[in-house]
Amino acid sequence: MKILLVDDDQNLADILLHLLAEFHYAIDSAHDAETAWQYVETYDYDLIVLDIILPHSNGIELCAKLRNAGYTIPVILLTAKDSMHDRVMGLEAGADDYVVKPYNFEELIARIRALLRRNSDRDTLPKELVWGNLRLDFGANKVTYNEQILYLTQKEYRLLELFLIHPRQIFSRSILIDRVWSAGEFPSEEAVTTHIKGLRQKLKAAGITQDPIETIYGLGYRLRTASEQVTSPLAEAQTIKNPKNNSKENNSQQPDVKVKEVIALMTQKLQASLVGAIAMLQHLAIALQEGSLDLDSRHEGFMEAHRLIGSLGTLDFPAGSAIARQIEQMLTVEFPLVATDSAKLMLLIGDLQINISDTSKKDQNQLESKSSANLELMQLLIVDDDQKFVLEIKREIENFGIVVQSAYDLATARLQIANSAPDLILLNVLFPDRSENGSTLLNELADRNPKIPTVIMSASGGLSDRVMLARDGICAFIEKPASAAAVVQTLTKILNQKRGDRPKVMVVDDDPHILNALQILLGQWQLEANLLQDPQEFWRVLESFSPDLLVLDLIMPEYSGLDLCRAVRTSSLWFDLPIMFLSSQSDRETIRQLFAAGADDYLSKPILEEDLQIRILSRLERSRISRQIADIVNKV
Repeated sequence: MKILLVDDDQNLADILLHLLAEFHYAIDSAHDAETAWQYVETYDYDLIVLDIILPHSNGIELCAKLRNAGYTIPVILLTAKDSMHDRVMGLEAGADDYVVKPYNFEELIARIRALLRRNSDRDTLPKELVWGNLRLDFGANKVTYNEQILYLTQKEYRLLELFLIHPRQIFSRSILIDRVWSAGEFPSEEAVTTHIKGLRQKLKAAGITQDPIETIYGLGYRLRTASEQVTSPLAEAQTIKNPKNNSKENNSQQPDVKVKEVIALMTQKLQASLVGAIAMLQHLAIALQEGSLDLDSRHEGFMEAHRLIGSLGTLDFPAGSAIARQIEQMLTVEFPLVATDSAKLMLLIGDLQINISDTSKKDQNQLESKSSANLELMQLLIVDDDQKFVLEIKREIENFGIVVQSAYDLATARLQIANSAPDLILLNVLFPDRSENGSTLLNELADRNPKIPTVIMSASGGLSDRVMLARDGICAFIEKPASAAAVVQTLTKILNQKRGDRPKVMVVDDDPHILNALQILLGQWQLEANLLQDPQEFWRVLESFSPDLLVLDLIMPEYSGLDLCRAVRTSSLWFDLPIMFLSSQSDRETIRQLFAAGADDYLSKPILEEDLQIRILSRLERSRISRQIADIVNKV
């Protein structure tokens, strides 16, 4: 099932993207109506979740445009407006449901799933799909064989679901890409083949002797007709097992726990991003007082306040949401805003800032889940007037758990630094058409205590410029033009150094359940973890994270653990990195291949928590001692 989410509130969009992915939906995200319309014309969607107030457009107008063009896709409208008139307008425009912000995430997801059931071909299907003893349960979002849970990746689940819903239909690889992958992903047709292979291997490992997926050469794939199954011994579930816990109980609790984990993490991100939002509103109030507030800036402030209404209310900051609504009302075009209103506006902004600060301190222990309690969110401030470049950096670096604030002028940057000092500043030296440039701010930062590490970007990279900037105390220099990936690599290395000296463990596994369990365990053992589900991102994450130990799954799509291990061993920089394998395959030949490829250790799934802790901690200690000995030898 494929869903299009149209909302310019990045905080709420991120939460919905994470939670809907847990229910194995393919999700595309658009931040404006124009992009959403292009997606609708290009891809087939089962549902659209649409915010009413969007940049330069209106969600109700987009909904009406869809209906006038003949699209019957179900639409759920999201809005902070709760008047009867707005509800009627939305429903008359063709919406199927209407949800008012702030909303409860569990309720919204339930309404999404209910609307999908009513308007898709699922309504003609039973609550579960069956192929022999293989069952896909829509209600629990799980796959079992002989009542044993199979832990599939999101792509594998969607592929299996598609085959089971359309048992005799042949799907070409290009059609599977359109139905299973999101618009922001650009897989090759070989990626489909790899995921089909991974799905087949997991089904076989579970004990299914007949391959359910039939290859129709030259055409694609389809589901075989189920025949009498010969049951072989079941492979044990590939998950971290605690002998004190029951796996079925853990699975039943997983959706609720996941919702709480995601909301807790996004609440932390929201609190960090509020610094930039408040600084922007303060800058707007100052412009109003000086008589220099233009319509574009006023509209930008209105949109920011509108987003805060939904984000704060939904994440359980009702008082902050109410204050944001008052700010939004002052910034509407209809409100007769004059210079004397600046004092009231500044007062509301101050109340908002105090309210969020007090609430976050009071509820800190309640907001943090077990897995996110050990996560330290680093903050980066980007000071650059190139908005496109800033967005590219933001998209890249937020994958590393770093909160990004942005300032497109020096005045906003000063306000943000004064409100909450970031862990690192990325500063562009030259600002066209400005009375001052980045060097002015750099000089101010040089006199500041405590110091904030600063990375400078400049098109002028001569020796004299570098020497002068080094004297001002910068920690790195990036010469423009530079790719977003190169900039992110430099920034993450500096931020990783600030995180402290905790041992760092990188885990690569395509099973999200394994990664979720390991995230909790590694945090409990005071280890810094970087968990990667997509092996194609391996080298980029390896270089930016610089782990002390690498943990690899053996069987993964695109690249196997053996491929990654061999690549690491051929690198002059990483050839001595300790590598541990986790795998359900424990035959002699497999183990021989692992150690021949350069593995240092091996654990067979299912893994006991106690065994994993001893092996990881002892391997890290051995590596530390080896480095100390090497340092002594080098000194001699």
